[in-house]
Amino acid sequence: MSLIIKNLSVNLRERQILKEISLEVAPGTLHAIMGPNGGGKSTLSAALLGNSAYTVTDRVRGKNKPQILVDNKDITGLPTDMRAKLGLFLAFQSPISIPGVNVANLLKTAYQLSKEQRTKNHSSRHKEGLRARKDQKKLHNPALSVWEFNEMLVKEAKKLSIPQDFLRRSLNEAFSGGEKKKLEMLQAVILSPKYAVFDEIDTGLDVDALKIVATGIEQLKKKKTGVIVITHYQRILKYARPDFVHILVGGRIVASGNRNLAKEVEENGYRKWADNN
Repeated sequence: MSLIIKNLSVNLRERQILKEISLEVAPGTLHAIMGPNGGGKSTLSAALLGNSAYTVTDRVRGKNKPQILVDNKDITGLPTDMRAKLGLFLAFQSPISIPGVNVANLLKTAYQLSKEQRTKNHSSRHKEGLRARKDQKKLHNPALSVWEFNEMLVKEAKKLSIPQDFLRRSLNEAFSGGEKKKLEMLQAVILSPKYAVFDEIDTGLDVDALKIVATGIEQLKKKKTGVIVITHYQRILKYARPDFVHILVGGRIVASGNRNLAKEVEENGYRKWADNN
């Protein structure tokens, strides 16, 4: 049971960005993907969630078939909404504002859909019809679900130092960059996905906000979410300590190791790998 990326090559129009990327993310582990600008980090996150602007390609026909597997299910050809339902989550590098979409209402809707999907998957795998019906009844009890959800939402927002009034505002509208990133983390914590990808969530954060976001990542790990953090720098990795670090240069993973690899990047930059790519 893992998120497995096999031989993933990705094009943006006619230009090849990723070249046979392979990676396995087990539940409860944190993988940091580091690299210089233009190396393919954000392309990887977009390809994992099925961004239609990017095309998965076979570099060698008949060999090295590219696959993205979520707990042994091949999602390579699935649309973004189906990938999300199967447990993938992406925190955007530049979250957009959506006027009129209330934060709390959006999260409640997404949370309920997520719970329903998990109940459905659990029932189909184990044929536990009685348990599934009980869970479904609980989900559709409006008074109970609203009360429980609001209590959980306020509690988790407080942990992330998100003021309660933010939850009544439109998603990301008139929020600072740091506030948007904390809201992305709140979404991840509330939804508790199987696998979460954070694309440069540390950009624009001050030290206090960085620690808060790192706490959210550690919380997800404790819930057995497999996490990928995409970043240029080591600073967030001082607080959310990775199990594995990978260097992505020129569309390839050119080095993998433990958190000492991130320290090497901080000291020496990426030139060592860029010159050999």
